[in-house]
Amino acid sequence: MIRTFCYAFAFFESKMIRMKKIAEKCVQVVFGLSAVSCGVSEIGDFERDETNGVWTAPSAGGTGSHSVVYVTAFDYPDDYDWVHNPEKGSVRCSLVVFADSKPQMKIPVGDAYHVSDDPDMHRVIDGHVYTDFATDAETFIKKDGKPLLSYEGRESVVDMIVCNDSLHILGHRRNGGGFSYRINGRIVLERDSGYTFGSLGAYGNDVCFAFTEPIVSAQGRKECYYCFRNGKVSQTALREDIKKLWDIDFHKGEVYILVSLTGVNEPVLISEAGLTALPMPYGTTAVSGQIFSAGDSCGVEMLLSSESGVSSALWLHGRLYQSFDTGMSVYAILPSESGVSCVLNARSSSGTGLMFRLGEKIVMPSGFTCMGKYPVDMIDGILTVGLSSLSGERPVVWRDGRTEELDVNGYICNVSSISRD
Repeated sequence: MIRTFCYAFAFFESKMIRMKKIAEKCVQVVFGLSAVSCGVSEIGDFERDETNGVWTAPSAGGTGSHSVVYVTAFDYPDDYDWVHNPEKGSVRCSLVVFADSKPQMKIPVGDAYHVSDDPDMHRVIDGHVYTDFATDAETFIKKDGKPLLSYEGRESVVDMIVCNDSLHILGHRRNGGGFSYRINGRIVLERDSGYTFGSLGAYGNDVCFAFTEPIVSAQGRKECYYCFRNGKVSQTALREDIKKLWDIDFHKGEVYILVSLTGVNEPVLISEAGLTALPMPYGTTAVSGQIFSAGDSCGVEMLLSSESGVSSALWLHGRLYQSFDTGMSVYAILPSESGVSCVLNARSSSGTGLMFRLGEKIVMPSGFTCMGKYPVDMIDGILTVGLSSLSGERPVVWRDGRTEELDVNGYICNVSSISRD
């Protein structure tokens, strides 16, 4: 599960800003390396889909047996101030897709195209870009900029995965409570109230998720918690001494619940095996938390508060794995079989962010931070991070200590790695 925190940086005045038209220049020098050009509209080999306005490279999707790193970024006109975004919702921009630093696709953004500049409304799955867009009455899903399916209702897509050659969609209603779980647009489970936790999980051929739904009786309103797995809904029995429930998730098919209990100072992880109290750094209290799976281990990431400020910490195997300095908060977490990596943004616009790679701490280049939704991924032991400029300069892709500039006037949203072996 990946959770992103939105921070009030000066560069972040509206939710996530807009970006420029694809640039024309090809080569610059950044940190001693060649810059990456993405002037795809000026490259003759790119093909244009006149119906959908999408530009596609001849090699889009990649070929052969190797790993591919995909990066998406929003691109605005060269003279547009995307940092302050004074014309949000009206200025033209594009969603650009790179594969191994080479531009592969340019998708036009706007209501007319049913593509949003909200970074939460697109994701890369198996090398394809899926976007979601909602009108007042209908939700549209596109794949690589082309219509894939639509369904009635104004929904915000929480998560989307491909499993068993089908597209699984978890969405919350935009005009009130409730959610739906769909396969290829067809409703499998729907509720008129309540909300889901985190994202969709796939275990073998089964897709699962957790949700809560209020029950109103003569005794008042009560939140009840449920799990959907193996195509069935089951209620999760909770202890009476729970003060706060932060998260419900699955690890190797088993339900885990992260809570605060009456009379216990530490956060507690509940599983079928029992209770595990998580030791806290001295002088801190828990603010919020999430559960994640890292190989055979179930982990926890929490936001902590102390007299000196706010910070983040990680737990593995029920033990404190890493605590970070005050003023640093996890922006995106990347668990794997090898351990845990993550990126942390400074909570102050004058601070410097941090990249954490399997126990190693690496300071972000000065003037850069993480934006978007999933700006980090790892494959073949190599960490890739999409870093965007605090001052509106070109974003860069950091990969194993090397940086490459993307020639877009905007910011990086997603980094996604796949193996083609």
